[in-house]
Amino acid sequence: MSVTDDIKQRLDIVDLISTSGVQLRKAGRNYTGFCPFHPNARTPAFYVFPETQSYYCFSCHASGDAFNFLMARQGLEFGEVLRQLAARAGVQLEERTPQREQEDAARVRVRQINEDAAVYWHHVLVNTTKGQIGRDYTAQRKLKPSTVETWQLGYAADDWSDLLRYLTDRKGYQPEEVEAAGLVIKRENGGYYDRFRNRLMFPIRNGKGEIIGFGGRALGDDHAKYMNTPETPLFHKSSVLYGIDLAREAIRREEAVVVVEGYVDVLMAHQAGFANVVAPMGTALTADQVGIIKKLTHKVYLALDADAAGASATLKGLQTLRDGMDTTVVPVPTPHGYIRWERELDGEIKIIGLPPGRDPDEVIQESPEAWRALVAAALPLMDYYITQLTANLELSSAKGKAEAVERLAPLVAALANPVERAHYIQQVALKVGLAERVIRDVVEGLRRGKRVELPRDAGGPDSTSTLLSREDQLLSLLLRFPSVRAAVESELVKDLGRFPEIVGDIRGSIAETLAHVENRQLWQSWLEHQAIEHAEPTAWLNTLDPYLKERAQRLLTYQDSPELPNVSRQQHAAELAVKIATEIRRAVVIDRKNQIKTIFEVVEDSEDQSVLGKRLHALIDYQNLVTTPRRSTFYLDLGNRLEQLK
Repeated sequence: MSVTDDIKQRLDIVDLISTSGVQLRKAGRNYTGFCPFHPNARTPAFYVFPETQSYYCFSCHASGDAFNFLMARQGLEFGEVLRQLAARAGVQLEERTPQREQEDAARVRVRQINEDAAVYWHHVLVNTTKGQIGRDYTAQRKLKPSTVETWQLGYAADDWSDLLRYLTDRKGYQPEEVEAAGLVIKRENGGYYDRFRNRLMFPIRNGKGEIIGFGGRALGDDHAKYMNTPETPLFHKSSVLYGIDLAREAIRREEAVVVVEGYVDVLMAHQAGFANVVAPMGTALTADQVGIIKKLTHKVYLALDADAAGASATLKGLQTLRDGMDTTVVPVPTPHGYIRWERELDGEIKIIGLPPGRDPDEVIQESPEAWRALVAAALPLMDYYITQLTANLELSSAKGKAEAVERLAPLVAALANPVERAHYIQQVALKVGLAERVIRDVVEGLRRGKRVELPRDAGGPDSTSTLLSREDQLLSLLLRFPSVRAAVESELVKDLGRFPEIVGDIRGSIAETLAHVENRQLWQSWLEHQAIEHAEPTAWLNTLDPYLKERAQRLLTYQDSPELPNVSRQQHAAELAVKIATEIRRAVVIDRKNQIKTIFEVVEDSEDQSVLGKRLHALIDYQNLVTTPRRSTFYLDLGNRLEQLK
């Protein structure tokens, strides 16, 4: 992760733009206001998208991220904005060192090893005799072939070095590199052996769809039923949700997420059409996982096991959810006619009651309608607390009643809405077997005292060669081979003239393909310097901010892998650059289409609706034109990669 990515992850672009003087109001899941970059008093055309931490004006086409906004708003250089936002986000800027360069290279290497391992294991599962046990298991669990392919499930053979041989002999990795990826274990007496053996393999992806680790389900008598990749430079199990890459759009569309416990629960839900389902890597949600969720929705359903351990995990996850979810300040009238301001949870948390001994995948297999009914009947947060926090108490005894009130009263007191609070005072009284006035006196006493919070114990009840991203690789080719620029620009503007409605939405420029703010700044600086001086790269490097200079040096000295042929080198560079640019363009078009679609759905002005509708249809037509159908929308080169294995 680059320093700018770290800063953007810690900042809230809505807060940043609001505090800069732009008044924003809620528009669905996003925010809108009058654009600060062009005069307009008729209609709010400026939209801010919290999920992608970006903004877009459908009138003047201003767009970008937090960095772009401050540079445009305050007229600052990149370096100034970098330091300003780093201070705001609490990010310590450090000069890049050879050690950090090596760490970045190691992460890229691990990512590539994971991808190769996933392709191999998938091939073993689908195409080989030794994968039959895995195929039998997926059939037993009623996972369709399309699900196996979409999620790239695989099978790790019951062999001590099956994967190791493939990755070292066929793919050329060193055993130490495969160990760093967590896929093999070093023997005490020398040598290595596969970590995952005789297991159905589940690739684990981050939000970008990159494979960062694996989960393996034992198919034999291994005591460890499930095993995950250990902590690696890429994989931190507390920071990822299984299925988030494929569930993201459904979560946004349905404005709700369902959190289940297991990999197969997620697969079966998606297979049955419930695509807003994800799973944590353990039994309880972590703060990082809640952070991922709340960027997508404020409505969360938890569907964990109904046994005691599952209930405990649910309670712990609820505590984390309540701590991590956003709150809204609301006015609350007091008995004396004054107004007190309190914080109310800006979201909805519900608990899906599973039948005893049944997992979500079993319920869904038997009857998708039964699952839909369970979700619809999910208990509100307080109802679940009342049930679970009294489950182990003897409510017929005075001691049990006192313990129940001690556990529940602070939760009721924390409710800002007086009607909701009165309802749960009644529910607690009925559950415990006490008069309502007794519970009310305790609750109001807590509210008159110090500020009430949910109790923290509520849960108790050359391996260093740097591989570049596709975007970085494109910019590297453009910098090293200036003649490439014309071919790329020609390809990007081709066919745009047929869609005049989207002029401005899609510019067909190289800058548009550069999502990272550092790359956009480098490209702009390069064009300006070349136009003025036609100077050598060395002279250009000396004009750059130190943070940009380091990146520029890396791009200028990058060694292509595989290396470009010496014969017709410029031509091969141009062909590769055009290929990469067209791949990125598809993502750019899809992102812009989604933004316009989101704006179209909430804009109120009929004239704006008409204009946006035409642009949306044109964007869809243009997307269809530039998108080449592939065998799998998730694994673009899987077919070719599988052929290489034969």
